[in-house]
Amino acid sequence: MKHVILGICVFVYAVLLDYLKYNYGLNLIGNVLILSVLTGVTYKIIEKIYENRAATPKG
Repeated sequence: MKHVILGICVFVYAVLLDYLKYNYGLNLIGNVLILSVLTGVTYKIIEKIYENRAATPKG
């Protein structure tokens, strides 16, 4: 499930960065760098959420 959420987030990021590329002239290197940073941060956030969910007792 983690990877599905990450895939959806990356798709949204890619669409937003594509908008920036066409309207503000963002180049390919900048696009890839921003996408990789956003993907990494999102993955870490999703990992923390899953760790916290697993650590909380159910009951």
